This record gives sequence, structure tokens and C-alpha cells, in this order.
Amino acid sequence: MGFGEGLATAVVGPRERDGLGVPRSLLRDAVFLRLLERILRGEYRRGQRLRLDALADDMRVSRTPVREALVPLESLRLVSVQRYVGVVIAHWSIEQMKERIRLGCSLLVEPTTSVGATTERFDPAWLRDCLSEAGAFVELAAWLLRRTGSSVCADLLAAQRPVLDVFYTDDVALANGIDAVVDRRQRLDLVDRARDAAVQDDLVLCRRLVRELGECLIALPDRFRTVESA
Repeated sequence: MGFGEGLATAVVGPRERDGLGVPRSLLRDAVFLRLLERILRGEYRRGQRLRLDALADDMRVSRTPVREALVPLESLRLVSVQRYVGVVIAHWSIEQMKERIRLGCSLLVEPTTSVGATTERFDPAWLRDCLSEAGAFVELAAWLLRRTGSSVCADLLAAQRPVLDVFYTDDVALANGIDAVVDRRQRLDLVDRARDAAVQDDLVLCRRLVRELGECLIALPDRFRTVESA
């Protein structure tokens, strides 16, 4: 499977157009991704205060798409938007990223009730937009949860995909002192096997493989830290 073709965010909204004629939703998504990458790379320091006008000028867009992009970033606990202060970069940590993966693994520990379970078959195309194995982990785990009747838990986990998918990419991970290339073959093999199990609707095998993938992602920062993170 190939990663890196794009990132489907959970940000949705009306396709209003900016003054440049570009759909505003596309501007918002582009600003969201740019800010997300800069935060996770450490280009914006934890605790740093940023003015909305400065961000808009830097992105060469109006304040509106920047303001809209800050909404999902705040829900992901990466920024805090404060009146009279501006945008404050949250004191996020690598441990918090690992906790997001642990959450997904813990939700898969026990088989959930079949009440309200979906019969939706897994579509391998859902993995094409993933930037990293973490994105694939979220997609597979969220499908398993929906498939077994835990749609609320699935939505909770799916909301974490943007930050996890970007954080575990090679360059962002390296910016945090993590060598994401090491053991990638093993992780990709787990993704492929979990995908095949999902396509065959083998929920037991898929759940086991997805949890194993999650454990590999959790262990990665501790096993292959190259430098101290900011």
C-alpha cells in the first residue's frame, strides 16, 4: 500500500468562496494542515502566543479560514484560542500522542455489543489517503468499532486521525527525535494483513492485527528516539 497521497480531515462545511475564487472549505483545510504540521514539527513553540492577523498574513489568506481551521486544532488540544490573548500553542507531548493510540487499542480489547452494528464492508480505498501507518491504524480501528456497534467510540477515535497521521510521518517524527523508518516493514506488513482480514470480514483476526500495529506505534518513540524532543 502507498501512503502520502493526501489527508482527509474531518473538517466539513459549506463550500463558500474566498475573494480569490477558491472554495473557502479548501482554504480552511489547507490552513488546518499547514498549522498542524508546523505545530507538530515544533516550528511554533509550546506556549507561544500568535496573533490571528499574523497567521492570516503568513498564510496569505483572510482571517476567516484561519479562524475556522483553529476550531479542529483546539478540539485536538493543540491550540487554545483566548480572547484578548490570541492563539496559544498547547503544551502537547509525545506521550499524549502515544495515549491517543492507546485509546484506540483499549477500545478494541473487548468485543463490543452487536446492537446497532453496521454491515458496511471495508473498502481498501479508505487507506489510500493515509500519510502514515498511524492513519491506517485509525481507519481500521474505527471501522472495526462501527462494525461491532460502537459508532460513538469510532467517531471519537476517527477524530484523532489528522494529528496521528501527520505526527507519524517521517519528517515530523524526526523533528521530534523519532526514527519512523526503523521497523516500518513490520508495521506495513501488519497494515496489509489487517486490511486483508477486514476485506474478508474476519473481525477477530483484524482486531488482533490492528492492536499489534497500535502497540508497535506506541513503542516507536521509546525504542527509536534519536534526540531529545522540544
